[in-house]
Amino acid sequence: MKVMKKKIIGLLVCMLMLTTIPLAAGMTETENDPEQTSVGRVFLKGLLFHRLRKGNLNHAMAIRLFYIQITPTERTVGWVTLNTVIFKDSAYLGRMYEVGLGLFTYVFGFFEGGIQIL
Repeated sequence: MKVMKKKIIGLLVCMLMLTTIPLAAGMTETENDPEQTSVGRVFLKGLLFHRLRKGNLNHAMAIRLFYIQITPTERTVGWVTLNTVIFKDSAYLGRMYEVGLGLFTYVFGFFEGGIQIL
């Protein structure tokens, strides 16, 4: 019984430490352009909530999402936490895994176009 309590407490401490990594690294959220770019690629890694696919676009609430947006002229790096995001679907470059009866989606990979944060 004591071992299980220690494991649960250790798991909670690790989860709390994961949320402080961007603060320790000095990363801050940057202002993003509201328009979605159609040129370039975006690398996404993180957890999405309630992903809806409308045509070729994915609409989702980002619980914790790391992105690197690469265009011919610049590269933007940032974190999205509890905001709505829109990005294009990619057949072969990006992977999405449904978790928890389809409510949560783990996303990892490169996607065409850019990312729009609302």
